[in-house]
Amino acid sequence: MLQKLLLQSLSKAALNRRMLSIDSGSIALASDLGLKRIQNQDKVSVMKFSFNQKAYTLVALADGMGGMRDGKECAELCIAAFFASAIELTHLSSAELLRTATLATNKAVHEFSNGKGGCTLSAVLFGSDLSPVSVNVGDSRIYGRSAVSNRLIRLSVDDSLAEVVGGSGTELLQFIGMGDGLSPHVAPLIDDVEQVYLTTDGVHYIEPQTLALITENTEKVTQVVERLIATARWCGGPDNASICAIDIPTLNFNHRDNSAVIELTDPFGATQFIWAMPPKEKVQIELEAINSKPSIPDSNQPDDLPVLLDKEQENPKKRTRRTSKKKNAKNENENDEMKLTLSSEDNEVNNEAAE
Repeated sequence: MLQKLLLQSLSKAALNRRMLSIDSGSIALASDLGLKRIQNQDKVSVMKFSFNQKAYTLVALADGMGGMRDGKECAELCIAAFFASAIELTHLSSAELLRTATLATNKAVHEFSNGKGGCTLSAVLFGSDLSPVSVNVGDSRIYGRSAVSNRLIRLSVDDSLAEVVGGSGTELLQFIGMGDGLSPHVAPLIDDVEQVYLTTDGVHYIEPQTLALITENTEKVTQVVERLIATARWCGGPDNASICAIDIPTLNFNHRDNSAVIELTDPFGATQFIWAMPPKEKVQIELEAINSKPSIPDSNQPDDLPVLLDKEQENPKKRTRRTSKKKNAKNENENDEMKLTLSSEDNEVNNEAAE
């Protein structure tokens, strides 16, 4: 059920280009359609949750496979399934949590696409009392900036034919949704890394020296994200471009004392899932409210973008349906599942990346 609710939030209509930062600027996310594509098949998101007084921040990015079916849907399902699996696996070590969640995600996407679609996955797990660990599948990438040398370091290896066996082939040897045989790359982050960047190929197609100069000469992660997204567009914007940048020393783990709340953030808004636990072994899951604040419009986007309205906005004069006493009595006796309250709100928002 949680996976379904996460997917519902991740699949909401979005602008072609947007950036958002959270935790007083310690995490910044952005996604851009680019100048050549008609659909954005990237998905980047952050989930904050806690368990047993331990706080977690899980950052993940997926890129739908070009030339295969349902790239957008596979990327959205990938993030939703990965996050939902991770929450259930907090009893494992960080490395095993990421490995097991990745394998579960691969199975979910494979069942959805029947092997005819898929996506990449790059993710990093941060915790209030654990060292960061990363996982990577495909050709999305994870970079880090060293606090000692201030140099940009590539922390992941592409699963491409070129990088595995040499040559110039860009075909992927493994991806999320391929089915049996997936071997996720799980590794701890290098100790001296102070900033981490997750990118799709629409960002890191930029000439490597330019990528390094921007990250090495920019202090704040919000500025890194703005500049890389803008540069990708200035260089022609041939593909969807998405990035998440994290400043590790300033990460906020204040949510450790509130195990009832799960926060989901992408470049287009934020949603809070609030878990209410009545004193029953089984409880009913009830979606009480999803009411996202509208995103700040991009002046460069067309005026006819779809707008999602909730039921009351669509029909403010809608009558309230009466429920019979007999039906109410029946519902009161069916307290056999968990109640779930959802609220949605935007976190602090930065201006869009400049053209």
